[in-house]
Amino acid sequence: MPAVEARLATPRADRYLTQLTSHLSHGPGGLKVVSTSADELVIDLGTATWTIRTTPAELVLRVEAADAAAVDQQSARVANRVEQIARRDGLQVTWQPA
Repeated sequence: MPAVEARLATPRADRYLTQLTSHLSHGPGGLKVVSTSADELVIDLGTATWTIRTTPAELVLRVEAADAAAVDQQSARVANRVEQIARRDGLQVTWQPA
């Protein structure tokens, strides 16, 4: 299954996870929360799955789908959303093959 991953260095990864959990739990744009925990959030994007994990020093994003086109489309959508939320800290999402 094609997948990409991004690691965003930030000492406030837990804060971003809390903010994303709150924002995404309302199901904007057809998103569906699959599972949540203290350090992970899994979102069904329809054609892909988005996993958000935290470490003390990083916010780790992963997008996987059945085909590469869906990964490309949904990873762009995820990057845009995360960069909007993290704009004050200037976080930039750079995807790498997982």
